[in-house]
Amino acid sequence: MRYRDVGVFLGIAFGLTWLLWVVEQVTGVQILFFAAMMSVAVATFVAARWVWRPSDLPRATSLVPVRPLPRTLRWCALAVGLFLVMGALALALNHVTGVYPADLGHLDWTRGLGPALVQFVLILPLAFCEEWGWRGYLLNRLREGLGTWPALIVIGVIGGLWHLPFYVRPWFAMSPDARASFVPFVIFVVLFGVVLGLLRLASGSIWPAVVAHAVNNTIVFGYLDVLVSPGVEINPWVAALSGWQGWLILIAAAAVLTMAGPLRIHRRMAINKG
Repeated sequence: MRYRDVGVFLGIAFGLTWLLWVVEQVTGVQILFFAAMMSVAVATFVAARWVWRPSDLPRATSLVPVRPLPRTLRWCALAVGLFLVMGALALALNHVTGVYPADLGHLDWTRGLGPALVQFVLILPLAFCEEWGWRGYLLNRLREGLGTWPALIVIGVIGGLWHLPFYVRPWFAMSPDARASFVPFVIFVVLFGVVLGLLRLASGSIWPAVVAHAVNNTIVFGYLDVLVSPGVEINPWVAALSGWQGWLILIAAAAVLTMAGPLRIHRRMAINKG
């Protein structure tokens, strides 16, 4: 089978995550959040190393090229700036439209953003585990048969569904009804994954996507925790970057990356060859 390795990857990534959920329910030890992200890396290594078996595993899964290093660092810096700006724009849009008035009086470095920076450093290895799988291994494999845009969207849907065990508990649910949070979250993950995928394609490696993923999961979420007025019930369909206003910002970012990135170059090359 041409994509037997993809089936192995998905089986391990989803299977291990649900197994971890069961272990957490039985033991009460909260391991899902961290261990599930690592399960994606385990699935990547097994599927790529022992089933797919490319001749150059680091290049085939976009661990390289990293050199020239200054170029990779510039893309990482761009990824950080992009998600900080998008997060701030989403909160500003929430504030202007009256959805979630920001309370700048609660902007306390020690209360939210300071710990978020510490969490950013700690979560980088876990963000790597996910990005190596979704945007390193799986994006390269699915692009071969589906093309770039279908692969980006399919991976986003897969990634969103992969998070389901977090909502069964629930961990990530923004409202008392986890079902009300899961659908908008999947939509967000699809758009989020498209932006990360475009960063991966534009830079040539997964590292800007890794950094962006960690920024989003810590500092950008930290904005929401710090600036939303206390006592306000959060509606997952409109909240910050993960709500519909944030989706518009993610779509705009994807459009800019598409016009300025490698997809535009590939399109021109195809026209010239034609």
